[in-house]
Amino acid sequence: MASGFQRRSVRPGKNSGSDATSVSKEFQGDLEDMPDWARPSPEELEAQAAEELAKRDRATQRASQRAAAPAMPAGSTSRTIASFSEQPAKPGSIEELRAAMEQIVAAPAPAKPSKQERREAREARKAARQAGEPEELSDDHWREKARGILLRQLTASDKTAKQLKDKLLENECPENIADEVIDRYAEINLVDDERFAKSWVVARARSRGLARGAIKRELRTKGVDDEQAAEALEQIDDEAEEQRARELVRAKLRPESMGADRDKALRRLVGMLGRKGYNGGMAFRVAREEWEERFGNRY
Repeated sequence: MASGFQRRSVRPGKNSGSDATSVSKEFQGDLEDMPDWARPSPEELEAQAAEELAKRDRATQRASQRAAAPAMPAGSTSRTIASFSEQPAKPGSIEELRAAMEQIVAAPAPAKPSKQERREAREARKAARQAGEPEELSDDHWREKARGILLRQLTASDKTAKQLKDKLLENECPENIADEVIDRYAEINLVDDERFAKSWVVARARSRGLARGAIKRELRTKGVDDEQAAEALEQIDDEAEEQRARELVRAKLRPESMGADRDKALRRLVGMLGRKGYNGGMAFRVAREEWEERFGNRY
């Protein structure tokens, strides 16, 4: 065997060893260096030549098809989708597949902005916001940004449509995009002014002791219409409202100092109830009765 000759594997026939009928394609070396018993027959050489010719024809055909394909517009990121009748070309051999993979690996990756470029872009956006210039975004980008803002707002707590729209407008979102996104959220029940009003009435009456008048004013500022507010306020009747007023007065009357000056104490109690939305007549009556119950009728 000549110097430098390598034989990696032999494909045996019925018998192995010296009776092997053909050499495998993994054979490395020149044909002249191949031993007689391992050399391919003339028929095998002819078949191999025909296969190589077919490979070159297929490669030429694919190259011509790629050249004839319409060019993509500059800057376009869309992908061309083949019809169902077209079948993707398959690599003709391991060598072609390897060459295709090498081309993919060797292709330059899209350039990413450097840290300096990203920093400059952020500073430019910040300067534009401070100057009062609207952010230049497409409608689709504004929709995506608006959806993110609404989700963050609704994750924190329930909001009315007016509150959400005010937040979007604060972020320079176009009004038509804001209305569109909010309407979509209302369709899937993420925004519901009626539900908000009912939960707000219960929470404010329980945690802050507000009367119906004060709660109604709060609902109006949040964009809830009077009809929805009135329906939500039906959860509180006159008896429940008076009971809550008495609880507030009793809490204020705990210190003994509140019994030293009746008139002064009553003024403080009536003022406290008035700020929470209770009407003057009921506030004075409840304050007087609770003071007398706590300290006795001294006058």
